[in-house]
Amino acid sequence: MMRCLIVLACLMAGMNYALADDDLRYNQVRLQSQQTEAVSNDTMHVIMNTYAEMQNPAKLAAKINQDMEWALQQAKQVKGVKVNTGSYQTWPVTRKEVTTGWRGQQDLVLESGDTEALSRLVGQLQGKLQIKSMSFTVSNAKRTGVENRLIGAALDAFKERAGIIGDNLKANGYRIVEINVNTTMQRPPLVRQARMATMSMEAGDAVAVEGGESDVSVSVNGTIELQIP
Repeated sequence: MMRCLIVLACLMAGMNYALADDDLRYNQVRLQSQQTEAVSNDTMHVIMNTYAEMQNPAKLAAKINQDMEWALQQAKQVKGVKVNTGSYQTWPVTRKEVTTGWRGQQDLVLESGDTEALSRLVGQLQGKLQIKSMSFTVSNAKRTGVENRLIGAALDAFKERAGIIGDNLKANGYRIVEINVNTTMQRPPLVRQARMATMSMEAGDAVAVEGGESDVSVSVNGTIELQIP
């Protein structure tokens, strides 16, 4: 008998909790607001590589190392440019299942907020290296400043929408049950970000580029509970 009473009490407590949970969700509305701003990209990223093909793998490695050493010396002379070496790859050239030579390449990764200086450097490095890829981004400091400004605007828009909903439903007011803030950044396709020079350009000429813009967005979503008489 005692066990039955305990089970019954537990069931009633569960029902009361479920009812209380339903009460908490009464007159609740989910809504979202978003603010987006197009921001000029201020950081340029370039990956260049040195490529060679030779029959002797040792001579191939020496040629790649020589070109990369030259490129590093040129790049380190330009202030404000971050320089890193990237992947290094070699692979055999086979014809009719016979190795006839070797190919190899190594990447050079460049980054700078000075687009003009990096463009000149890339044109100079094309004497021995080729452009593998180019892109533009918004720097962390600039993106954070824009996001902080958009957060305030997105929260104001959230409150404005909550007020509109409350007024239409004749509520005396509302309280925020839950709220989330999210930030995103979307860059346009690469072809829109950078206008590379033609393959016929002379080595030493600065690469013609256009940084373009990225969309920085802040979204606010959450739940409000209306105070309806």
